[in-house]
Amino acid sequence: MKHTTLEEFSKEAQAFVQAAQQERILVTQDGKPLALVVGLENKDEENWRLEMSSDFWQMIEERRKRPTVPLKDVEATLFDD
Repeated sequence: MKHTTLEEFSKEAQAFVQAAQQERILVTQDGKPLALVVGLENKDEENWRLEMSSDFWQMIEERRKRPTVPLKDVEATLFDD
């Protein structure tokens, strides 16, 4: 992740937005995080909406708390002749 100050970002905004297509850019002011610039050039709308959705991530977190089934058990069920 690249870091830049707000002053540097405002001078070279276009270059930083282009760079954000490859890696995230953390913008700071007075040494404190202010913004994170994330490129969306290679993402479709559904993907970036999910990435930014707190509801989606809450659902994922809740699902990860549930018990899982070992792969060998799934394979045994699927391929048991």
